[in-house]
Amino acid sequence: MEISSIDLKSKIESGESVMVAFTSSWCGPCKMYKPTFNKLSESVEIPMYTMSVDEYGNQEYAVELGIRAVPTTKAFNNGLEVFSKPGMMSENELKGVINNLING
Repeated sequence: MEISSIDLKSKIESGESVMVAFTSSWCGPCKMYKPTFNKLSESVEIPMYTMSVDEYGNQEYAVELGIRAVPTTKAFNNGLEVFSKPGMMSENELKGVINNLING
């Protein structure tokens, strides 16, 4: 599910556990990564979102969060960034990050 910078900032500040894939419409690897990310998001209890850095307002927030490459996946818990990785991730890698969020 796509999220705006305003909604993501609100979720992070409220302490929610969330995982976000920062993507762009012009990015080939992003186009290959999004289906895996979105499919997994339907079957886990941690909210997972994609955010297009192309959208107005999202660019500035992505820069604030240190996004320098797309795709980049980040996870937040209790208002803090607890995971960040540029590049595509496999479904198993994503599941590992989700398990770490749930368990610790």
